Amino acid sequence: MSMQVAHRSSTSHAPRMDSPLIANGPPLDYSFKELRCCSEIETEEPRSGLKRGTPELPKDSSGEQCEEGDVAAAGGATASGSGATGTTMPTRSIVAQGGKPIRKVLRQVTTAVKLNNNMLATVSGLQQSLEFVMNSVVMNLQWIDLSFNQLVTVEPELLRFLNLKALYLHGNCIKSLSSVDRLKKLPKLISLTMNGNPVDSTRIYRVYVIGSLPNLRSLDHSTITQDEISSAAAWYAGHQERAKKRAEERQFAGLDDD
Repeated sequence: MSMQVAHRSSTSHAPRMDSPLIANGPPLDYSFKELRCCSEIETEEPRSGLKRGTPELPKDSSGEQCEEGDVAAAGGATASGSGATGTTMPTRSIVAQGGKPIRKVLRQVTTAVKLNNNMLATVSGLQQSLEFVMNSVVMNLQWIDLSFNQLVTVEPELLRFLNLKALYLHGNCIKSLSSVDRLKKLPKLISLTMNGNPVDSTRIYRVYVIGSLPNLRSLDHSTITQDEISSAAAWYAGHQERAKKRAEERQFAGLDDD
């Protein structure tokens, strides 16, 4: 009985050698490409990062590039075969088990995209274009830099990326604070930049954004304190109530005119 128990214990704690290691890959960098519309992403080559369908050969422990046969022996994972987990790159890693080296596959998933310093006036078609260059963009995209473009509002297209944690919009042409409210539909958003837009000259800019998006932890590269969160929440609730009363007064005034 004791021998059977010992056998089950050693088996249950043995590492699974068939499951690949997963890590975030470098951002897909399309900055300074003079892009005027999102569809141009499909034909441009990124400055860095691994574009979907262009896997690189892995390197061995000495830093030498492996041959294609080594990749196949390591498991044969490729960017086009990564499925729902996103853009991947096969990389060999040496894992010792009982003194015997075993090849592993490190799967790199693209989670970040840089589109800063272009000429984008809209992000219409962004999801479709990113799906051309990375796998499972809706699930995997967590960080996107759209700074220093010509965007005039927060478009509904951005709300498709529900796992987005960081959104850089500084240096654009956004004028309306109310467009910030749309970002409430991004439940995981914790870092936002909007400085350098006309909207940031509004006296209530910072308190409005923090009150509207209570899950934020950083605004314009500045950490949001707990005191700011509390005071902004109280201010925003009052602001909403005052706005509601003004709307009702305008409605009644219109009825009186009739």
